[in-house]
Amino acid sequence: MKFDTVKIVTREEFLEYLFGKVEENHKESRTGGKYGGIRVTADKYGIPEAELSNTLSGYRSPSRRLLDAEGLEKKVVYVRKSKEGR
Repeated sequence: MKFDTVKIVTREEFLEYLFGKVEENHKESRTGGKYGGIRVTADKYGIPEAELSNTLSGYRSPSRRLLDAEGLEKKVVYVRKSKEGR
């Protein structure tokens, strides 16, 4: 029997990665504030700003377009409960 090794990325890790992308795309205003990162990042992924914003805030799961752009797909994994949690 042959097994494939896969890299598992948790939702939290993916969101942290997306936050990093938004941070990279921020512009700095004359007063030192940051702006525009979500718009620029959403444009790069080809998705609406609201979709990216809602994903980052946890209101929705990452869309198929967002996952496809990063070469990811959604899978559900079940794990055995620890004995402490029973």
